[in-house]
Amino acid sequence: MLDITTFDPENTMELFKRWEQVEKMGSPNGLKVINQWFDAGGGRVITLFDVETVKDYMTYNLPFADLCQVDVFPVIEAEDFKIFVAHQMGKLSSPDNSP
Repeated sequence: MLDITTFDPENTMELFKRWEQVEKMGSPNGLKVINQWFDAGGGRVITLFDVETVKDYMTYNLPFADLCQVDVFPVIEAEDFKIFVAHQMGKLSSPDNSP
């Protein structure tokens, strides 16, 4: 999952305080932060997660809900996507799926 978190620069200090608190508590077992990037212009953070459930993702992000707007994008690696599509296309063209 990839998210783009947008926040008012006035909230930067409060955001970082909460972020430190969340990191001290640790991430939910089903969530791993792969990487994060901060917009050099300020006001945005892009985060790539590996998550098992939406609940794990929500648990991690809930403490920031009043300070940020989060746009969430479920993503898949390109190679995994190619394999998935090839498998699905194979299922569609198999004789067992003929009308």
